[in-house]
Amino acid sequence: MRYTVVLVFFLFSIFCGTKNIVTPLAPGDEFERALSYFENKRYDQAISSFERIILYHPSSEYVDDAQFWLGCSYFEKKDYEQAIVEFDYLINNFPNTSFLEQALLFRAKAYFLKAPNYDKDISEVKRAIEQFDEFIRQFPNSKYIEEVRGLILKARTRLARKEFENGRLYIKLGKPKSALLYFNYVIKNYPETEVSNEAKFEAAKLYQKMDDKENALRLYQELLENDIWKERAAKRIETLKQKDE
Repeated sequence: MRYTVVLVFFLFSIFCGTKNIVTPLAPGDEFERALSYFENKRYDQAISSFERIILYHPSSEYVDDAQFWLGCSYFEKKDYEQAIVEFDYLINNFPNTSFLEQALLFRAKAYFLKAPNYDKDISEVKRAIEQFDEFIRQFPNSKYIEEVRGLILKARTRLARKEFENGRLYIKLGKPKSALLYFNYVIKNYPETEVSNEAKFEAAKLYQKMDDKENALRLYQELLENDIWKERAAKRIETLKQKDE
């Protein structure tokens, strides 16, 4: 359906016997022109040109290349929804394409970039992580692995932030036990994120207020190993010790 409108106009011009039909370029020439548009950031023209290759030359050697760069053109336009559609089409219909690795990567990136901030629906963030995990599964030795792992960390940090802010909300509502559930969830499930350390500090403060010195001290001591939190944690530990004297 994506190219129905173009095809209708093309057929209409033929049946009407128009004398001004533009003869499609050879696939190689069209592809070079499309890439030139892309490299010069003329993405709308690039999209039209790549689509012409797919429409008029579906059996040419350039069709999967055009499909990949079509997805990239939408990606660069920040139309991540359509970029995902195009990369999906390439992955599902051209499983042997030389662009499979990059298509999987860009599709995952598109899911991540179109995901809303942590204070909104996080289902897209989870989907992005699934896509990154799929990339690692298929290309464990890829040169993009470190980049992908970094993006997974960013995505997981978003999820952790969502849970952490829920905990802070319960503090404002005067429900410290509910807040602790969220903070401990972050500590347990997102230990590699910086949000985990924030959760440790907030949980420790709550334990301290609830006179649970054992758990408060345990979390403060863990924070002593972190350069960002060690000074604040040390002050809290000193306060706990003074109360014991």
